[in-house]
Amino acid sequence: MNDNQNITARRLIDRLVPDPHWGAMYGFLSTTYDLDPDFLELDFLPSVFGLPARSAWATRVAIEKHLSELDARAVILTEARRYRGRPRSLQLEVLPALIARGSSLHAKVSLFVFDRAVRLIVGSANLVERGYRRNREAAAVLTASLESPEATALISEALIGAERALSSWLSEDARRVIRKAKDVLVSLGSVRANADKLFCWSDGQVRLWRTFLDRWPAEQVIKRISIISPFWSEDAGLTLKAFLAESEERDILGSQAEVRLLTDAYEGPNGQVLPVLPAGYATFDWDSLGVRATAQAVSSKVQPEEVGGMEDFAGKRDLHAKIVLLEGDQTGMAYLGSANFTAHGWGFAKHGTGVNIEAGLILRVRVQSVTLAGLIPDLVGDPVALTKENLHLLAVPEKGSGDGQWPEFITNVLLQPTASNDNKLELVIKVAPDEAPTKWSAKLQAKEGYPAEILVDIADGLNACQPFVVVPLRPERLNRLLVEQEVWICWNECPSGRAVPLNVDTAARDRLPISPNQRISEDNLISYYQGKISWEDLFPDPDSPTPPPPENLKPAPPALVDKSRIQSYQVREFVEALTGIREDLKAATQSERSMRLALSGAVSPLALTYTVLEAVKRGSRTPMAAAFQLVEIAGCLRVARSFEVPKHLSGLWEQHLRNTISKIVRLLRQLVSEHPESFAQNRAFRRYENTVLRI
Repeated sequence: MNDNQNITARRLIDRLVPDPHWGAMYGFLSTTYDLDPDFLELDFLPSVFGLPARSAWATRVAIEKHLSELDARAVILTEARRYRGRPRSLQLEVLPALIARGSSLHAKVSLFVFDRAVRLIVGSANLVERGYRRNREAAAVLTASLESPEATALISEALIGAERALSSWLSEDARRVIRKAKDVLVSLGSVRANADKLFCWSDGQVRLWRTFLDRWPAEQVIKRISIISPFWSEDAGLTLKAFLAESEERDILGSQAEVRLLTDAYEGPNGQVLPVLPAGYATFDWDSLGVRATAQAVSSKVQPEEVGGMEDFAGKRDLHAKIVLLEGDQTGMAYLGSANFTAHGWGFAKHGTGVNIEAGLILRVRVQSVTLAGLIPDLVGDPVALTKENLHLLAVPEKGSGDGQWPEFITNVLLQPTASNDNKLELVIKVAPDEAPTKWSAKLQAKEGYPAEILVDIADGLNACQPFVVVPLRPERLNRLLVEQEVWICWNECPSGRAVPLNVDTAARDRLPISPNQRISEDNLISYYQGKISWEDLFPDPDSPTPPPPENLKPAPPALVDKSRIQSYQVREFVEALTGIREDLKAATQSERSMRLALSGAVSPLALTYTVLEAVKRGSRTPMAAAFQLVEIAGCLRVARSFEVPKHLSGLWEQHLRNTISKIVRLLRQLVSEHPESFAQNRAFRRYENTVLRI
C-alpha cells in the first residue's frame, strides 16, 4: 500500500488481464457490495477478457462474444439492497443476495477459472470505478497455475468457504465455476497448506474477530494494534473495547499496548488534516483498558508517478482499504479483506444478529517482515491522542444514505424456454411463498415510446402461495424485456416499486442476440469468412449513423457489367470463404460453448446456410447454385472432424459436428424436393454430393 511501491504492480485493474498461457476462460464468479454497471461493461469486463481499446459499441459486442463462449456463464452476487441496475449483457447472471436484516453481503471476491489456471482476487474494492481506479484499496491477488502452483491450497480453502458462506445464493452456474476451479487446482498437483496463511469467510456462524485472534500465538503478547478502516461503529465500546477485552481475556494483550486507528482524512479550510472518526472514540476511557489509543489520517495524495508525472494533481484517493495489524516482539499478523472495523463487519453484533458476510486473508509473519510494513499506507498529520480534550481534533463522519427496500419474497426473475417449445421464451417470477405479501405486482415502467405494462397482479392473497408465476410473452413484450432487462416489483411496503434484474435460464443462452440488429446478410458472412471484416463489424451500432465501409469493402468504380447478380461471381466469392470457415471452426475447438456458437450461432455455417436458402426464395440464387453451397458447407464440417481437439472435448466436437451436418443435409433434401425440375435429370450433382459428403 505504500506509495513508494511499484505503481504498475499496484494497479488493481491491470491484475484482471489474463495470461495467454492459462488457456480459455471457463467462467467467473464475483461478489460485491456495490455494483456499477457502466464500470463493469466499459472497464472491468474488457480487462477480464484482455480486449484492446476501441469504441464503446465495439467493446460491448466483443464482450458479448466472449461471454457467450464461456462454458459456465459469468455470475455476479451483489447486495440486494444496494442494487442500482444491471449490466446490459443477459449472458451475465446478476443475483441480488438478501441477507438477514441488519446484515449485508459485504465480501469482495472475484474468482476466474481457466483451462490451466485459477485466479482469485480478495480485498476491499467493490465492482465500481472508484474501487479499481481511484480509492486507496487493499487487495490480494492469488494465482495458481502450472508455472506457479503455490497458491493452490489457499485458493482451495477459499472455495470451500465460499460454498458454505454463499450456499443460499449460489446458482447452478456459480456452482459450476467453483467445481471447475477445484478440478483445475487438483490437476495442478498437491501443494501443502501454509499454516501462516488463512483465507477467512466470516458471517453469523464464523465470527471474524474470533478467527483472527485464534491465529495469534498464545505464548506471545500484542504490543501494537493498527486498524485501517474508512468506516467505524458509532459505539466504540461495542467494537474496539470488545476486541481489546477478548485479547486481555486470552492474556495476549501487552501492558500499555499501543492502539493506532488509521482513518480517512478530512481536509479543513485552513489546510489542517483531521482523522475521520466517530466522537465516541475520543470520549471513551481507553486508560481503563490499559492501552494508549491514537488516531491518524491516511494520506489522500495522488503521487505524480500515478498520473504520468503530473505535479499538483487536484484529485485525491479516499481511503477504502480494510486492514488490521497485530505486532509483538517476534510475530506480526494481518487481516486484509472486506470488513470495516464495525460490529457488523467483525462480528461483535449482539445476540448473533447483524453480522455481514465478509472475506479476507489472515497472514502471520515475522514482525520485521516487509509484507507487514507494506500494508501501512502513507499517513498525514500528527497522531491524535483519543481523549475528551482532543475531540475537536477529530472530524465526525457524515451520515451515509440508507439502503433501499427490497422485495424479499422475490427469489429470481428470469426468461426460460416454454415446456412445449424450446424456441419460445416465457417470463418466470420465482417467489418465496412464506414471505410473500397478500398484494404485489410486477410491471414494466412507462418509458419514452412505451406505456407502463402490468405483467403480474396478485391481489388479496390470490395465488400468493405459489412458488412461481409464469407470464406468457408475445413478441413485442419479449423484445421489450430483452431491452429493459429489469422488472419493477411493487408491494405493500413499497408501492412505488423496486427494479429487480432479469436473468436468462441457462437453457436459453444460445438464443440471446448479440445485438438488437442480429440479422446478418450473406454478403457480410462471406466477407467475414474471407477475412475482409472483423467479427465486430457484423454488428453495427443501431444508434449510430451508418459508418463508411472498411477500405477493403469500398465499392469499386462503376463497371460496364453488373457482376453482382451473375451466379458464377457469387459462387466464386463463396468458394473463397471456405478456407475461412474451416479456420473459424478450428479456432472454436477449445470449449463446448465456442463449438456450439461457431457451428450454429449467429455467425456460423448454419447461419450461412439459412441466408443461402433465403436467396433462393428471393429469386437471386438458383436452386442448383444453392445446393452446391450447402454441400460445400457440409463438406467443411466433415473436414473439421479431423481437427485436433482436447481429449476431453473430442466426443462433444463429434456430436456437435454430426448434429449440424444433419441439419444442413435435411435443408438440402428439402431444397431438392421443393425444386424437382432443377435436380431430376442431374446425375452429376448426385455424384458430386456423394463424393463430398461420402454418403
